[in-house]
Amino acid sequence: MSEKKFNCVDFDDDNKRINILIGDKGFVDYKDIAKVSVLNEDAKYRGVSEPFSHQVLTAAFYFFMQEPAFYVGLKIVLKDGSIKAAYVSDNKIHMQTSIYNEEKEEAEKIKKMIDKRITE
Repeated sequence: MSEKKFNCVDFDDDNKRINILIGDKGFVDYKDIAKVSVLNEDAKYRGVSEPFSHQVLTAAFYFFMQEPAFYVGLKIVLKDGSIKAAYVSDNKIHMQTSIYNEEKEEAEKIKKMIDKRITE
């Protein structure tokens, strides 16, 4: 079986699907995915409201205010309009930290891999 594994998702290319491990757990077929975005979800709302309806934007003004904690994740919009969430962050994080930079980079890599598979 041909797979690429990350902490939050497994790529199952033999069956043309991803398995979400952190977030909305379960399998999603590549053919059902319309769009993928890398976003930061406000930690206060994770699991309380629709995924990524409360986002934390990367901005300099948080330097002067208390910066909110958040989770880096992938918002996966399906062709039927439903949304699946896959969180790269398993713990709350803050901007401008090495953990944030690593998780943002990993999320971008996963997004590129999904984008490639859904356009093939």
